Amino acid sequence: MKLNVLKPVAIALLTAFAITSCVKDDDYDIPDPNGKKPLPDYSGQVVSFANVLTKVTASVATYTADEAIEGYVISSDEGGNFYKKIYIQNADKNQGLSVAIDKSGFYTEFPVGAKVQLRLKDLTTQLNNSAIEVGHGTYTAKSGRKGVAAMAEAIYKKHLFDTGERKTVAELAKVSNSIQEVSTEAHVDQLITLKGVHFPTDAVGKTLYDKSNALGGATNYKLTDANGKTIIFRTSSYAKFKDEKVPAGEVEVTGVLTKFNKDYQFMISNYADLVVKGGTSTSTQTSTTVETLEASNATVADYVVGKTVKLHGMTVVKSGKTYIVFKDGTEIQVFSAKGVTISDAAKEKLATEGYEINVTGVFTDYALKKGTVVKEILYSKESDIEFIKAPAPITYVDVDATTATLASDYQVGKYVKLKNATLKVEGGKSYVVFSDGNKIQLYSPNLKSFSKDAQTKLGTDGQKLTSIKGKFEDYSVNGNTVHQLVYAVEGDIIFGDTPVVQLPELNAATATVADFNKYKDKKVKLEGIITIKGKSSTFFVFKDKTEVQVYATSTVFKALSKETKAKLKTAGAKLIVTGTFVESSSTKDGVTTITKRIRYDKESDLDFQ
Repeated sequence: MKLNVLKPVAIALLTAFAITSCVKDDDYDIPDPNGKKPLPDYSGQVVSFANVLTKVTASVATYTADEAIEGYVISSDEGGNFYKKIYIQNADKNQGLSVAIDKSGFYTEFPVGAKVQLRLKDLTTQLNNSAIEVGHGTYTAKSGRKGVAAMAEAIYKKHLFDTGERKTVAELAKVSNSIQEVSTEAHVDQLITLKGVHFPTDAVGKTLYDKSNALGGATNYKLTDANGKTIIFRTSSYAKFKDEKVPAGEVEVTGVLTKFNKDYQFMISNYADLVVKGGTSTSTQTSTTVETLEASNATVADYVVGKTVKLHGMTVVKSGKTYIVFKDGTEIQVFSAKGVTISDAAKEKLATEGYEINVTGVFTDYALKKGTVVKEILYSKESDIEFIKAPAPITYVDVDATTATLASDYQVGKYVKLKNATLKVEGGKSYVVFSDGNKIQLYSPNLKSFSKDAQTKLGTDGQKLTSIKGKFEDYSVNGNTVHQLVYAVEGDIIFGDTPVVQLPELNAATATVADFNKYKDKKVKLEGIITIKGKSSTFFVFKDKTEVQVYATSTVFKALSKETKAKLKTAGAKLIVTGTFVESSSTKDGVTTITKRIRYDKESDLDFQ
């Protein structure tokens, strides 16, 4: 079940995740998407790409001047078409260079559009195929040709820095419909959008990487413009989209122009960079062929299940869920495909009303239990979302929970910073109680990605919150209205003191079902002698013969050591378990069985005597 289509009763599910975010005490507004980050102290000089070019030769040499360049990342290794190399372009969009890094997956650290500073002193440079290459040390190929070696992580961490500023692909790319115009050394290592081009007819329907048509670990096809000029379109055998089909008709392609010997080559970062614009559509195209769609002009007729689109529109946020609304009012929920995670920064932007975005994804229907169908656009990675323009910064109104009332302080749609709150946990749900006794439920669609510590605190009765930022919204369930404070990420919360809880201590030898019922859904310490049922299920048996299974989720159990797993299967062993009394039900042949359990959350909750 998807978290952002679950009812709010799912808010208190507690699972283990790593700590991922924090927030300053005085940071109340949505961060400026172009906000600068502090960089390490630097006494050198920031120079232009042109200045660096005057110092670079065809031979590998160490750069001795204490100089740096600043530019924007225009490539991504997320799609696998670029490998251990990052391309950077200057702000004027007329020069670029490549940086060799001995690491993959750095698209998360240096995403497309990130402004970076590259400190050149003690790195190596070379002019190769009309382009500046930067690395560390010298690499000698089998042929004897020397080039810059890729820099290790310890090296690039001291030379390449993200400034925090961002530009969109649209701001960075040169746009042209002339292959002849861009196929010059003046455009090498720069981001280009080619419009009005097409693939050869005999290539349509073939995979972008064709093993039978490979050269140097990649397949080259020709793109042709309206004037009949051509350029190589290159796809690596490691590209995640290598099995996509070559589309028919007119396409628009955004990628990095490179050069190998005398050949100019065009390489895209992700399949979404190849957009079908018109012309002949054939059955040889795959379901992931991307078409552009403008929400302000679209209607429900444009929503076709299984269709892959690049959807442009403004975010509309309801109960923590993000939508793009069509011209006729059709709501399309923006949601991730199964197993996809995105950064807290992206989550926070998606949770912001009025953000202009492009989303590349597949239209998918999702049926709720009651039969209601939610129309969705499913994205498969963070780079499928392009944040174009942020709305004006949100102003959060300070509300003191100790004096707040529903009548005076709660208005649907109001952004607040709720201070001095104390959690009230009931039925697995977390609330803040106003001074007039009205309860405000805390809800985040991203709870599952929070750190285990944060999830535990959110499920702790009496936990103090110094503050929590969010938006007041009403939610209707079974005809009842639930007042909520909807927040986006863990960083929206500043935790205060956590109450010291003395857990009840029980011994299975003296406990009864009454004790289980008394502490159901609560945490206890339970001592007992292990009894094995079936092949390997571990139980305690109470004085009145009540059986309680010692249980953990599959994720927790798989993480246990072999020694602990073996001890859990040792009948007669004494064990103290810190865990929560819960019940689970299963139905077979019309008969429902209730299993009583004590659920532990980590290996240290098991104390073998």
